[in-house]
Amino acid sequence: MRRAAAARPLLASTPVRRGAAAVAVTGGAFSLMGAAAPAAVPAAAPEIADAAAYTQLPVADLPSAADGVPAVVMMPAVSPVAPEPDVLDDPSPLVKAVQLGEELAARLEAERVEAEERARAEAERAAAEAEEAARRAAAGADCGIDTGQLGAVKGFVREAAQALGCAYDVDTMHGVAGRAGTSDHPSGLAVDFMIGRSAGDALAQCALENMDAFGIKYVIWEQRINHGDGWELMEDRGGVTANHFDHVHISFDQAGGGDFSGC
Repeated sequence: MRRAAAARPLLASTPVRRGAAAVAVTGGAFSLMGAAAPAAVPAAAPEIADAAAYTQLPVADLPSAADGVPAVVMMPAVSPVAPEPDVLDDPSPLVKAVQLGEELAARLEAERVEAEERARAEAERAAAEAEEAARRAAAGADCGIDTGQLGAVKGFVREAAQALGCAYDVDTMHGVAGRAGTSDHPSGLAVDFMIGRSAGDALAQCALENMDAFGIKYVIWEQRINHGDGWELMEDRGGVTANHFDHVHISFDQAGGGDFSGC
């Protein structure tokens, strides 16, 4: 026996919109259906498992709650749509950001390397200055050199000779002595430092760089004379010693500043 159509309203043909809710009362049962609920196709009615079939059945042929099948069928009116992935239309800002990051990293690395090199150079310079200061301090100290061999030279000449002799390991020095012709030796204002070529170059250069401190008038070395304004070639006197190839001659004219740390 068919039931009256008015007793069972057909909801399957009415779409339920997103955000809406449907309430149905059928056969004394109360049902609340939200918009997100999926379509309910009863497993107990395989002959009409196709949801579309509900829309084709007459109202009288639809199952009721008394048949053991829900009388209300909700069909989703809105199908879920997967969101499209974000697509970067213009990648240039991202590329620029990457480039800026790489440039910053490179600059920081260059600054680090430069700082390390600067620190190393400063450390090497400080070590060299300390070594030079120690050598100069030793030059001004009494290293045990025998200054008695200088004879009666002036006091400031003896001090200068001791400083230079200690700085360049000179064992033999000549001071006051008779000389033919014009010479500062007889007056105690000259010293001959018997020395080799390499050490002689260094001693002569040091003397010229500190002429005021030592009170030096001129330096003679390897047949050349220097008054502080450059070397000038001297006449050939006929021998190694006469031409000053085995010793540096230094003449003094006054007391210097007493600061012998320059060598």
